[in-house]
Amino acid sequence: MKKSLILFAVALGTLTACNPQKEEKGFDVTNISSEQLLSGATFSQYNAIKDEAGNITGYEEAADGNWIKYNIPSVSSVYIYYLKPDGSEFKLASGAAGGMFNFVPARGSDPNQTVYFRYINQNGEKIEASKGFTLQVAAELEMPIRFLASNDYGKKTWKWDPSITGAVWGNMGYQPGDGKSVGTTGNGQWWGVTTSEEFNGQLQHTEDGTNHGDGDLGAYMVFTEDGLLKAYDASGAVIRDDSYAVEGWNPAGEWKVGDLVTKAILWPYEINSGGNIPGKYEIVYLTSDKMTLVYPDGGSQGGWGEASFWHFCSNSDVVGMAAGYVDGKSWTWDPSVTGAVWGNMGYQPGDGASVGTTGNGQWWGVTTSEEFDGQLQHTEDGKNHGDGNLDAYMTFGTDGILKAYNAAGEEIRSSAYEFIPVEGSDWKIADLKTTSILWPYEINSGGNIPGTYEVVYLTGDQMTLVYPDGGSQGGWGEASFWHFKAK
Repeated sequence: MKKSLILFAVALGTLTACNPQKEEKGFDVTNISSEQLLSGATFSQYNAIKDEAGNITGYEEAADGNWIKYNIPSVSSVYIYYLKPDGSEFKLASGAAGGMFNFVPARGSDPNQTVYFRYINQNGEKIEASKGFTLQVAAELEMPIRFLASNDYGKKTWKWDPSITGAVWGNMGYQPGDGKSVGTTGNGQWWGVTTSEEFNGQLQHTEDGTNHGDGDLGAYMVFTEDGLLKAYDASGAVIRDDSYAVEGWNPAGEWKVGDLVTKAILWPYEINSGGNIPGKYEIVYLTSDKMTLVYPDGGSQGGWGEASFWHFCSNSDVVGMAAGYVDGKSWTWDPSVTGAVWGNMGYQPGDGASVGTTGNGQWWGVTTSEEFDGQLQHTEDGKNHGDGNLDAYMTFGTDGILKAYNAAGEEIRSSAYEFIPVEGSDWKIADLKTTSILWPYEINSGGNIPGTYEVVYLTGDQMTLVYPDGGSQGGWGEASFWHFKAK
């Protein structure tokens, strides 16, 4: 499995916006050259000291530290950035000409990096200078960023999720129970927006009385591995962008697993606050495909006081949903859809989600372990190797290997696997290339193992695969299906 390079840079949000500076005395223009911009500037590098929960408790000086403290006395404000491989700028800090920023180069990249400093004078003229730093290169992506931005693709798209209660944003009683109950059942909810149209009736909660496009169920936001978050309207136009960070990561937390620090989520407003954008949200539930954020009224922590909630979902991190982010993930047969776990169906009876959730198009299927023994004519050698059992399972490893096991945990087969994402299709979200799924046979083919399966439905909990007869794509022709659930 191919791993993308990982780049993670988080800018501290303690600095003010960068604007052309005007001196109170006579409004003199600061005329300096690029060579003079960093004249007299001082820089020092540090490593962050963290406690067990991941909170920064202090800093220690290090020659290749990723936290860079700076002071540039020649100007009153500065914009600091580096250039990404595609040539675009990534902001590290902006505002006052003194402070600290974090810069962690991508895994596998050169530790010698160039940082750029820009000053805009009162006439709007840009003066720029650069300085080289030797930095520690990222060894791996931090765990919360794997969830938010994907460990394999380097970016992850999140959309509004109406599947919990119908509501995607609204108010609730603060801490009605554990965070998972809020993220999975909407526990504590009082009221919420359920349609795009309803957002337009809630403009009093925005900062300027305007729906900028994120008040639409078709809006989305993209987290990237380099610490940038962008929110888009349904047409793909950027609404806002900001850096993001996760503080206090604690996956075992009963109420929250951490805090998301950013101002760029969809509809970022605290309810009944006149447009307040908190900038720090409690992550009460986070999986490979679900995220729920909560903000208590005014930031207070009082139990059952008013709080705002946000429900988001994602289906863009195919490997994350299938294999998880640590030690791999196991899947077993899922009879909950129609009772049948493997069988035949009419090809493309509708969208892929309808096949995965209702069994749309199904003709016939195996419903018990015993019934598998009556279908040995579909195997390559007329034998049930143990995967024809409802307690058999398979494990997608984070090393790119898929292994199938019988009910006793004995390995049946293994091979490499690869998910190839498919964009813009209502039928499938990816193709899975492997030969080691459970009961991997195309029906009525004399034991053919296709090697490529269409992933028509995938969440963190369920997976449905389809293979059209002979690999053809004809509508309503015979196809094989497989229903799996997370073990």
